[in-house]
Amino acid sequence: MGKRKRNQVLSITFIIVSIVVLYLSLEKIFGTSQVVKQLSVLLKSVSFVLMSIGAILASVSFNNNQRIALISGIGLIIGLGFLYLPVPSVLSSSAFHLLFAGAIAFGMTTPATRMATIVSAVGVLIGIVFLYQSVDPSLNGSTLHLLLPSIIVFSIVNSQKVLCERISIGLIALGLVSLCQPFLMLFYQTGFQLLLTGLTGFIVVAHR
Repeated sequence: MGKRKRNQVLSITFIIVSIVVLYLSLEKIFGTSQVVKQLSVLLKSVSFVLMSIGAILASVSFNNNQRIALISGIGLIIGLGFLYLPVPSVLSSSAFHLLFAGAIAFGMTTPATRMATIVSAVGVLIGIVFLYQSVDPSLNGSTLHLLLPSIIVFSIVNSQKVLCERISIGLIALGLVSLCQPFLMLFYQTGFQLLLTGLTGFIVVAHR
């Protein structure tokens, strides 16, 4: 089996296993003991890693990039639906997994880089607005779900690498200042999200 074929099999296997683990309810099978709850959290963390690796392998091993972009785009839409629509908790808890993995695969394979750049930049701006708005507290809790996938897509598809680096460094600096300043509690509470968004974008840009 060649390297490309092996990566294709691994990507499909990782994605299938991650989906099964992500939606498998151990509490319904083995009860609600503390050990079962801890194991469930561990498996969901493993599923996140497997889904992300599967998305990367699929993006680099399959020749039909448009098909991968279409599938990952659908995954992003489903993830957003799980995040903002009234769905069961087992689905809403999987929104970040779908958005993160979908953003990686979509950014690496989409041919519509210009449109993806615009949409992802708008996603980052909306995430920052959600971070500081006080109308709906539930939106504050979803900011990382929106910021991280958006900055990943933006950092991958934007042709201006220097611009991406500057934006990422700016978010890192803003996050650090927000965490260190003693004057406004709101900035302190949102500093980590800005810092993590900037670090994610910088890491992606550095490995392009």
